[in-house]
Amino acid sequence: MKCSIRNTLFIVAAMLLLQPLTASDDTVYTVRVSPFMQLDALTADRTATHPLTAGNITFANNRWFARTSSGTGSTIRFSTDHAFQHVASPSSQRDARLTLTNLVGNSSARWQYDAVTDTTNYAAGDGTATVQVSSRAPGTAVISMRVEFLTGTVSTLRQGQYQMTVIGTISEN
Repeated sequence: MKCSIRNTLFIVAAMLLLQPLTASDDTVYTVRVSPFMQLDALTADRTATHPLTAGNITFANNRWFARTSSGTGSTIRFSTDHAFQHVASPSSQRDARLTLTNLVGNSSARWQYDAVTDTTNYAAGDGTATVQVSSRAPGTAVISMRVEFLTGTVSTLRQGQYQMTVIGTISEN
């Protein structure tokens, strides 16, 4: 059988016409979720009246709500801005103690206490008390904290108002 170029081209063209022509491409759809962190004080500003006894003043059950979407979790730090200071005479001070009393969070986030209690020591120049919790994955938690005004020597307690602020900070691990 004698094949010519013309016959070969005809056979190749016929084969191409019998095969369906196809083309393909694709599109990838991606949704990026940025780390979202939220920390809210659930307790309003607190006020107490000192009974002028040697006991400390306790502000119990100060609650905070935390939420993180970070895949590596978050760290939450609570710090005093300074020891309790007299409003009219800031050199009159009393120490503050922070104590974390309860941590309720979803178990998948693996929440844990890192530093449970700390006290200022204004006489030694340490005006900051810091406590901390952290998670290892995304999740939510409610953190309860006790704040104490350490009376010290009652006879040197100056009349008036003493104030201190606790600042909560959440950061990605």
